[in-house]
Amino acid sequence: MAVIKRIASKGSLKKIIDYVLNKDKTDEKIISGKDCSPENALSVMSATKKLYNKTDGRSYNHIIQSFKPGEVEPGLAHEVGKELAEKEFKGYEVLIATHVDKDHIHNHFVVNSVSFIDGRKIDSSKQSLRELKMESNRICKERGLSVIEKQYARNVYSMSEYKMAEKGMSLWKEQLRAAINEAKDHSRNIVEMKDYLEENFNIKMKIQNKNLSFLHPEKKKYCRGNKLGLDYTKDEIMRYFERGPDLEKVDRERIIPDEGKSSFGLSKIGFGIEGVANKISRDIEKEKIRVDKSKIRKDRAREKYRERDKVRDTGR
Repeated sequence: MAVIKRIASKGSLKKIIDYVLNKDKTDEKIISGKDCSPENALSVMSATKKLYNKTDGRSYNHIIQSFKPGEVEPGLAHEVGKELAEKEFKGYEVLIATHVDKDHIHNHFVVNSVSFIDGRKIDSSKQSLRELKMESNRICKERGLSVIEKQYARNVYSMSEYKMAEKGMSLWKEQLRAAINEAKDHSRNIVEMKDYLEENFNIKMKIQNKNLSFLHPEKKKYCRGNKLGLDYTKDEIMRYFERGPDLEKVDRERIIPDEGKSSFGLSKIGFGIEGVANKISRDIEKEKIRVDKSKIRKDRAREKYRERDKVRDTGR
């Protein structure tokens, strides 16, 4: 499993290269360059910027590719990193170094911000990051490594999470996201999802008027869904259940939750029935609107044909 992170690149190019090449973290066998060498990476990247007169602004992109502890050897991790750099950073010099000083082996990529081919600045958009993750997944699958299947949700990562990942510490928000994704797939409504989280992950969930909040077993304070990303807000999760989850993934014996009261004081059966009734009402309203629009279009078409026939008759 490889997780891709783009790190804020505010320091100097020399400083990040010195950090990436630190002998306490890596060795020369797992350091390489694309369109440059580890020894001349700084001078080559600087020369490219001067050539196109683009020495201001952000001078590099810093990417980290972290692997699951114990899953990959340093040599294989470095090969994966080199292939990713070749595929995704065409036209840009890249320094690749594999660090082995943590429990999880990880690759560092220092990518020049200016293309040596045409001087174009590198794309640092969210879409480019998604594409980078997808390519990393593809390469990992080819090498027999595990991947995160649902890593493309619109997640929100804080700087503290980046620092935790760098130190090899557990990303508890990522754990929450993964648990919520599984609970959604195995539930028919938000009440079942709440029960599933508590029964299977010991994660408590609060349902409020406008928000959902989740309590990680190792934390003392609840985390709002919008802090995890747009896909974990109450509105988005309610829309998920309105669209209908993948029924094949839902336990058939849990079509209607067990009787009783949930922790937020509503009958679980009542809540489910009310949700179904609301959905039916919305569906009926949508169908009425669709029929009305169709009727309007037909009436306009008829009127158009009448006008055309009148013009023809007048011409005769």
